[in-house]
Amino acid sequence: MAIPLFNIGGLASGLDTDAIISSVMDVERLPINQLQSRRIDHQIEDNAWSSINTRYSAIRSALDAIDTQSELNGFALASSSSTAVSATVTGTPGAGSTSFTVDQLAANHQVASDSNFSGGAALVGAGDFTITKGGVDSTINLTASTTLDQLVNEINNLGIGVSASVVSVDGTDHKLLLSSDATGDANTFSTSGTVTALGTMDVIQQGQDSEISIGSGASALTLSRSTNTISDLIDGVNIELTQTTSSAVTVSTTRDVDGTVEAISALMEEVNSTLNTIADLTKYSPEADAGGPLVGNSTARTLALELRSSISSTVNASSDYPMASTVGISLNRDGTFDVDESKLRTALETNFDDVVDLLVEGGSTADARVGFVASSSATVEGDYDVVITQAAAQAKATSSIFAAPGSDSTFQVVVGSTTVDVSVTAGQNVTDVASAINTALTTAGVTSVIASATNQSGNDYIELSHTAYGSGAGFEVIGDPFGLAGTYAGTDVAGTIGGQAATGSGQSLSGAAGDPTGLILRITATASAVSGAGGSLSLGQVSFSRGVFGSLDTTIGYAEGSAGRIARAQDLTASQIDLIDDRIEILEDRLDRREALLIRQYAALETAMASMQTQSSWLSQQIASLNGGGE
Repeated sequence: MAIPLFNIGGLASGLDTDAIISSVMDVERLPINQLQSRRIDHQIEDNAWSSINTRYSAIRSALDAIDTQSELNGFALASSSSTAVSATVTGTPGAGSTSFTVDQLAANHQVASDSNFSGGAALVGAGDFTITKGGVDSTINLTASTTLDQLVNEINNLGIGVSASVVSVDGTDHKLLLSSDATGDANTFSTSGTVTALGTMDVIQQGQDSEISIGSGASALTLSRSTNTISDLIDGVNIELTQTTSSAVTVSTTRDVDGTVEAISALMEEVNSTLNTIADLTKYSPEADAGGPLVGNSTARTLALELRSSISSTVNASSDYPMASTVGISLNRDGTFDVDESKLRTALETNFDDVVDLLVEGGSTADARVGFVASSSATVEGDYDVVITQAAAQAKATSSIFAAPGSDSTFQVVVGSTTVDVSVTAGQNVTDVASAINTALTTAGVTSVIASATNQSGNDYIELSHTAYGSGAGFEVIGDPFGLAGTYAGTDVAGTIGGQAATGSGQSLSGAAGDPTGLILRITATASAVSGAGGSLSLGQVSFSRGVFGSLDTTIGYAEGSAGRIARAQDLTASQIDLIDDRIEILEDRLDRREALLIRQYAALETAMASMQTQSSWLSQQIASLNGGGE
């Protein structure tokens, strides 16, 4: 608290009261100074936790790029045997090769006026100009004052996928050029009109699809696409055609082992950087008798121990690669990890699948009707028996024996919130009726229900089926003439995992209790297989392992997030800082009152002493006058 301006400041006493009060307050402030020092220590501790949190985020980013089988499979290379074709990996292609010849490149459709103009400002003249694309006419009305540039703007503003421009032929003569915005047969167009000055619009490039041939001779397979990019020939690869070829081009895909090694090494670098950060923040120097801001902190030590354990512990004892060290990821004496890239590369090249099983979370099964889908943090590693008591089924409706409709009629198929009106005509056969149903469904945007024509024992039937499995995937048929009317729902799989209760949803069976809690399996066993086993079908065991990356993911999950160990440690530090701030505020208020009291007391002292000095002076004068009168 600043000393007020009206303070007497020792005028009467001769004392430096300002200095006395300041000295007293300095002593009184010592507890606050100690609290502020403690607050700085806690703030440094909070900054240390923020540094650790940043490091864990870096591990998470590196881990998320490689912690699933599909992501590791995504490290692939695509190459082409010819410069006429380029290949780019976009997904997770398997190793292999495909050969084909490029017979034709996709092209834009282009037309140009055979008449010449002096430039864009030249008049075109009155009349109509029509562009027909996809069976739709788009007409522009020109006047006598319409220029070539104005016509170009009108065409470009139509928004029909055709662009116009004025091109200079030789610096003197100019032509109107029209081009389709996209390549392919479907984007061709034609022109017509009554504008004499334009003359004939000549096709200078025919719009066409690209074409490639696989194989040779009469049995060769020809594929056509509207563009020069083919994305559905090799799964996970985009093929770009740039030239036609007279001989076959081979596009090959291989595993990118070097890229895989690099990504795994990058992850381990982030882990090592985090371990080093924790070590620096928790170390103690006997020489300096000082330590890092987290020295002795049990949470920080636990984080480091769990990081090391999640990577170095045994994962798959029955595999050729039971531990991370067997593929070159080993723990050093200083607590960090070393990656022997040569050893890791050899393991990936020798047995990629076994290395993946070691690294990523998964479940291996002996029965092909059981597939691993996912797990939760509560799932315990181990072997679990899988027993099915009910197979998943699709919603399905079968008509009465088919008879051609005697008259035109309409009925409805309800899928979710969508009601589809289906119209059939008199005399249609079973194939035509199934086709009419599918057309109506597709037009309404429904692709999850499909109609088909079947024949059983010489009789025709119409069958509707949902593409998904389970009780949540159903449909309803209202008012049809074929005996399909009713509400239909699928069946969820039912059974146990590891002898524990499991929950079925479609073909997914999820562990709901005990060690397999959160383990999700896909069950493709059929109802006939379950009934053939007497209602209880054993599908053997599923062996669940988190893998190195799965264990690391769980460890990171415990540490990060609003409820993780790091956040809890920061919350504790923040609460300690808040307590100190509250204590400082109380003490500051007390010091303010103490300082004000001292000021008042010294002010009273000065006033009293000034009064006494005045009285002393008066008395001295009186005594002096008395002494003078006596003479």
